[in-house]
Amino acid sequence: MKKITLITCAFIGTLGNIWGQMGARLDQFYMDHAAIIPAAITRTNEGYASLYYNKLFMDVPGAPQHTLFNSAMPLPKSNTAFGLMYMKENIAFSEMHNAYATYAYNIGITPKSKLALGVSVGVLSQNFDPSKAIYYDDNDAKITALMFSPPVVRADLRASAYFRNDRFYTGFSVTRLPQPTFDYSYYNYSASYDLQSQANFIMGYDAPIDDNFTLKPAVHVGMYNWDYLYYQVNVSVDYDDIIWMGFGVNNIWQAGFNLGFAPQEDIKVSYSYTVPDGQQRGLLGPMHEFTTRIGFAALGAGKGKGGKGSDDDSEDEDGDGDGDENGSGKGKRKKGDGEDDGDGDGQGNSPSERIKRDVVVKQLEDLIGFGFGNDTSGIQLPPIPKLKPEPGYYLVAGLHASEEKANLQIKALYLKKVNSFKVYDPRNKSYYVFLKYFTNEKDANKGTFYFEGSVPNVWVREIR
Repeated sequence: MKKITLITCAFIGTLGNIWGQMGARLDQFYMDHAAIIPAAITRTNEGYASLYYNKLFMDVPGAPQHTLFNSAMPLPKSNTAFGLMYMKENIAFSEMHNAYATYAYNIGITPKSKLALGVSVGVLSQNFDPSKAIYYDDNDAKITALMFSPPVVRADLRASAYFRNDRFYTGFSVTRLPQPTFDYSYYNYSASYDLQSQANFIMGYDAPIDDNFTLKPAVHVGMYNWDYLYYQVNVSVDYDDIIWMGFGVNNIWQAGFNLGFAPQEDIKVSYSYTVPDGQQRGLLGPMHEFTTRIGFAALGAGKGKGGKGSDDDSEDEDGDGDGDENGSGKGKRKKGDGEDDGDGDGQGNSPSERIKRDVVVKQLEDLIGFGFGNDTSGIQLPPIPKLKPEPGYYLVAGLHASEEKANLQIKALYLKKVNSFKVYDPRNKSYYVFLKYFTNEKDANKGTFYFEGSVPNVWVREIR
């Protein structure tokens, strides 16, 4: 009754004879490693969601389109993470729906390197849309059989591993492990095929050029049934995670560029344009891909109890409502709490018992050596250079738009017998008040438990 056109068939042959063997092609695979390697949901301590949409070969009727949604929900204190992924693939009149839930566990190899293992369970559903087919034979009963067969749903299983350290990452995944079989029947006609297993490998490295620019080469290799090979390479130059651009090429003579920017911290938007080479260019047409990644911290700017959870740390009538990256506020300060006159109502010594001593605090150790029980009016916190801080893991209690507000929180924490200091992150032009510095993530996550009783809403901030 209906068939795809001859040109679409030729195009499918170009992709490796994958009609019915659909699998997403993502040119910007480096934007979200977990979209290809599910175990990579452990890569960050902060949850996020990413969205991909691409259309391949614009000049071909019924050319592939992919829509992918992926989310990661890490639990760094328990070294685990959960993820959800949905992907819709369209080729001609065929649709494949993929939905997976992922569990991953982090294993510390060295203080700066980790291996994550992941398993994903999900379902695959394939159906055919007669309205998208192109008529030229009204009497083909086999095509009719496919068209009017109900959707077929099969279970699926994926396994993955992901390794990373400060600069290098690599990962491997295998999907369609059970090799699901799809059966269709219509009266006396039937069709059946097994989906091919798919394997993916990625590898990349972040090579600093200077304090602001980083060169980021990355490679992705895909295989069907350990036979058909597809690989792509991308090299991007990144400026402080604010703007980046690069060039990519694959093994079927297609090349293009990518460009992206971060309109604010925890939000990234990117686009890629790829064209085939030679005769393919006139036959197939270009490829477009859009992607965005949104950190949950960017969505969590709601109010905490009495305070502002946004990066702006807006002032309240009675004081400063210090926010954190998780969108929680610590509430309004009582008047005078932590102000320069020292007349605050913190835990510990009463105002009349505090000793007036002076100290210039240029690092956390200076405040530790100062000791508790002193009046905060003697604590002098000179401005810190607006330079990139030492890479590592910081146990953070507050995020501030101005250094003055960071100083106020340091003094307020001192009254609670908690020592802290500040660092400036030029990427988001904000000041972090931190309680402790760690060289590895595992120790930093353990450190959060120590301050649970005295400082609520402490989180780990990784600075690279």
